[in-house]
Amino acid sequence: MALLHVNFYSEILQMDTGLTIIMPEEKQEIGQIGMQTNNKSSEYPVLWLLHGRSNDETMWCRKTSLERYVGPMKLIVIMPSVSYSRYLNMYYGPKYYDYMTKELPAFCKKLLPKMSTKREKNYIGGLSMGGAGAMWIGLKNPEKFSSICMLSTGGVPPLEGLWRKNKPGSMSYENNTDVYGVGDVDTLKGTEHDFLKLIRDTAKTAKHFPKVYHAMGMQDPRYKVAMAIKKTFESISGNPFKYEYHEGPGSHEWGFWDEWIKQYLQTLQKAI
Repeated sequence: MALLHVNFYSEILQMDTGLTIIMPEEKQEIGQIGMQTNNKSSEYPVLWLLHGRSNDETMWCRKTSLERYVGPMKLIVIMPSVSYSRYLNMYYGPKYYDYMTKELPAFCKKLLPKMSTKREKNYIGGLSMGGAGAMWIGLKNPEKFSSICMLSTGGVPPLEGLWRKNKPGSMSYENNTDVYGVGDVDTLKGTEHDFLKLIRDTAKTAKHFPKVYHAMGMQDPRYKVAMAIKKTFESISGNPFKYEYHEGPGSHEWGFWDEWIKQYLQTLQKAI
């Protein structure tokens, strides 16, 4: 694989920011299978892979075997950095949602001319905060993504109280105020930041429905959050998102994410 580390100035963020990109190659080093294709002129599908709250754009490559997993696939993987923004336009901070949905795709297309912009060839996924970010961006832009992967979703208003200690101020954090304008995100129920409302609203209004792949560790402290998300998707008549839920042993840690990003990529292999 070709591994690219890219730094550039973002006009929307008003600062330099970084990307890690994996590019497919036919010939690989010893012990690695290369991309299998007979059509060198076609565009490459793209997986936008999002990091968690305490991570950056390098973590997926540093903590998992992602490069090895995508080696045989005709797939570009783009991993941006968004600090602790939850992939939103922050109340006190940069507009990361606009960056993710407008500036970054345009920049990457210039950088990678063979990158596909077709809906059926664009997928978005992530872990923890990135899993929630993938759900947020994917459901708000169903015309741009054909698949959403959510691993160990975290940072999901108004569900924080399901796993944090149930006492006054337990859901209140300074970073939450930077992102949402309020500390206790459970007060956001019914607002534009309510994830469960977004699921239901998208089901009513979308013309296209991305497939939703959801995986959670059975020992993850956020397990109840996953159950609430699962219940909401499964309550939608006809399962338009083709929602599928998976769980297995593991907590909120890289061993679980390494295993389940591998499982998700195997589902993409069939589509590619």
